[in-house]
Amino acid sequence: MIVPIRTFIHATEIWPRRGTGQDRVSVSATRERVIIALADGAGGTAGGEQAARAVIDAVATAQVDDWTAVLTELELDPDRLGPGQTTAVVVTVTRDGIHGASAGDSGAWVIRDGQVEDLTRAQHRKPLIGDHSIALPFSAGPLAGATLLVASDGLLRYARPEAIARVASGPDLAAAARDLVELVRLPSGEVPDDVAVVLCREAGMPDA
Repeated sequence: MIVPIRTFIHATEIWPRRGTGQDRVSVSATRERVIIALADGAGGTAGGEQAARAVIDAVATAQVDDWTAVLTELELDPDRLGPGQTTAVVVTVTRDGIHGASAGDSGAWVIRDGQVEDLTRAQHRKPLIGDHSIALPFSAGPLAGATLLVASDGLLRYARPEAIARVASGPDLAAAARDLVELVRLPSGEVPDDVAVVLCREAGMPDA
């Protein structure tokens, strides 16, 4: 039997501030592509976790990976979102390149040679999904030797970009995901906000 060679590797780390938190992540991987979805339910709003879960469910049941359309359709369906609000980043990664859509202040970065390309730099940080958001598309070329980071603002707001880039580029992808959380951990052992991190690379890179 011939075992297909993995095209991509990925690692996920989630650390809630309290309880189960309101960050939700899904990663769906085949030999040809990876689909990453991350949603950060708005803290302090009723139903933030439900709204975040609705994003994950919408991605899982989508028939095509037009993520701008999927997030826009979800915005128009209050029965699925419930009373809460959430950010969203959804990314498809293939050998040909990266495409996705986002709304809110979670983000997707390509980190190459210590430099950060913020794929979500043009997104609308407010309003969030559940409050008349506008999801915007983004795209980039092949990942090649770079690392894709998808993260909630629990990391991006509290850690320096240069520190994030350095840690995310570490050779062990799972260890790098764990160490990213450590960047924002307080002396008390807690984190200032829910943290969700997904790292992705092409197989054949370090840690493949």
